[in-house]
Amino acid sequence: MVDLIEQERTRFEVLRRRIYRAVGAIGVLVVLYAQYTFLDPGAAYSYLERAIYALNHILLAGFSVVVLWQLARRSVPIERLEQRMLLFFIFQSLIFNSILPAAFNTPPEEVLRGAIGDDTWFLLVCCVLAFHLYADLRGVLIALGVYSLSFTIVIAQVVSWNVQDRDQGYGALIIQTYAMAGMLLGFMLILASYRNRIIRLQTEYAMLAVTAYTDTLTGLPNRRQLYSELNALITSVKGNGPPFCLCLFDLDHFKQINDHHGHLVGDQVLMAVAQTVCEQLRATDRVARWGGEEYAILLPHTTPLQALEAIERTRAALKTIVVPGVTHITASFGLAAYQPDDSSETLLHRADENLYAAKRAGRDRIVSDVRSVRQPPDRPGSRAAGRGIAPEPQSAGSGHSAG
Repeated sequence: MVDLIEQERTRFEVLRRRIYRAVGAIGVLVVLYAQYTFLDPGAAYSYLERAIYALNHILLAGFSVVVLWQLARRSVPIERLEQRMLLFFIFQSLIFNSILPAAFNTPPEEVLRGAIGDDTWFLLVCCVLAFHLYADLRGVLIALGVYSLSFTIVIAQVVSWNVQDRDQGYGALIIQTYAMAGMLLGFMLILASYRNRIIRLQTEYAMLAVTAYTDTLTGLPNRRQLYSELNALITSVKGNGPPFCLCLFDLDHFKQINDHHGHLVGDQVLMAVAQTVCEQLRATDRVARWGGEEYAILLPHTTPLQALEAIERTRAALKTIVVPGVTHITASFGLAAYQPDDSSETLLHRADENLYAAKRAGRDRIVSDVRSVRQPPDRPGSRAAGRGIAPEPQSAGSGHSAG
């Protein structure tokens, strides 16, 4: 579960870096175009304004290049880089959309045009980014603080126009524009808060579900999960559905491993067994920890002979496990094939009976519905060497290959 979360986080970070690189490259082009418009001699800007905005365009282009460089080198964590970009955007919004227009005594009609055009929208973007980049109350305070400061400067500017008798009705429209932006900001913050709560609840529910249906030691599905999948498979194959088999197996003399080597070594054995068994089976097969040192294997779309071949391959693979201090690992297997009148209880009962028959017969062997077999002595060169079943022709086109 932790590995899956880390993989998803890594993929999301890669996606964010790609988006920021594309936006940064576009931002450089936008800055160059904005500077080009300021070079127009017919534009109504003073030399001081032209100089300030030219310096700002250089700053914007330089900041974009630095961000692109840091994204390429990955020298800065993406979260810290996002916060730096937010602070820069807030600086741009307050200085060039609020403070400088007031300082240069920009005409009311120009301020209104800017407010409707991009000033308020850029302000909203900064506020929403602040809320999302800071998950706690700090994000809300930053967003409301930036908006309140910008709105206060605009109100002070409108008051100044009225004192100078320069308003001409533009002030009310500008205040109305910022007030509507504030309402929109509040609505967006509420929606974002609801969305965050829903995501948190969904995440907590998913984690609880994983915890309830996963064995914490091996990472395999637990008894509850496999039992649910077994019932679903039985329901799906009612009638003339494809065959499937169920196997229960138990590690031989596992208590002695715990007694002689300790529970930490025992846990290593359990985890190694889980990994080895999964490597021997198909992706569609399901391996679960049934409890203690007992495991279960669900083999859909598998005939009894195909299942017998796969389980024998698994039995042999367990002997290759190397755990420091443990000389050898073997297991006893009980295999049962689904019959049309089976329920999950009857199928599990037959597999369990076959498992205990394998233990009574001497362990390290397979007992199945197809046949009950005893472990023959391993003889080098023998076709049956190392196998818990007697050799028998297998059906062509088996769903399991010897691999």
